[in-house]
Amino acid sequence: MGSPFRIIISCQDSTGLSKTIQKAQELAWNLEMQLSDYQVNSDLSQVNQRAGSGQFFPIQEPFRAIIKESLLAYQFSGGDLNIFMGKLVAAWRIARKTRVMPDTTLLQKWVKNLQSPCLEFNSDSSAIRLINSDCQMDVGSIGKGFVAQRVLDYLVKSGYPYALVDAGGKISASQVNPQGDAWKVALEFPNSKKISTDYIGIKHQSIASSGKTYQQVVIHGKKYSHVLDPKTGIGLEHARSATAIANEGARADWIATAATIMEIDEIKVLLQSFPQVQVLVWEYQNGELEILLNHGILKVD
Repeated sequence: MGSPFRIIISCQDSTGLSKTIQKAQELAWNLEMQLSDYQVNSDLSQVNQRAGSGQFFPIQEPFRAIIKESLLAYQFSGGDLNIFMGKLVAAWRIARKTRVMPDTTLLQKWVKNLQSPCLEFNSDSSAIRLINSDCQMDVGSIGKGFVAQRVLDYLVKSGYPYALVDAGGKISASQVNPQGDAWKVALEFPNSKKISTDYIGIKHQSIASSGKTYQQVVIHGKKYSHVLDPKTGIGLEHARSATAIANEGARADWIATAATIMEIDEIKVLLQSFPQVQVLVWEYQNGELEILLNHGILKVD
């Protein structure tokens, strides 16, 4: 999915470890070939190519699972997390390379068409089709967390219960050792590559962050994030970053992304439906780091 991938395992006996790692990497690649729009022959790309044609395309269980979570994300984010924005995402990828603003007329057309239902399942949910050709799937806001969790689950089931999987900064982890020690994770400051000196402990949890530190473009003096507002089709201009910790990788991923788009009061309402999720939203305002929401992540003296 266009990101680095890393596996860390804590164990005393490495017998058979290399074979398990190889199979874990094969699993990650299999998920890539189902879910990545970077791969022109992936299942997701095949679905996109048939958008508006009326043709169904068969999908496997992981694809169905990520769609289910994505539809849940759309519902609870009030539409701010939308995986059918593939055309807009592609237009902004080009903009980041060329530094030319996407055609705003096209962006508005696509945004308008996304207000209608995009997805349809066949009778037994074994295949899907996109109803409108302007609907294109992109699971970048949820996919890396999903893959990290699936690979971690495989490692644990394979007899390696102490592991951490990092899929492009979306991390799923068990625990470090039989004593129950947590993995220590540091946070990057908003719109910066500086690392906080305070560490967060995670075990049997996933953590994800979203912001525009690594993927942004300056056009006519304005900085635009790779994260798009589904209601306008425009990249976010603020320097807000969000981190989410959840019991499942895909959920941590999409909540972190949605929290950079939603209003703070809307995030608080969302969290009422997910009581175990922790969220941090912060940004630099007038040179000062402002914490807009700290829901269980940073320690308060």
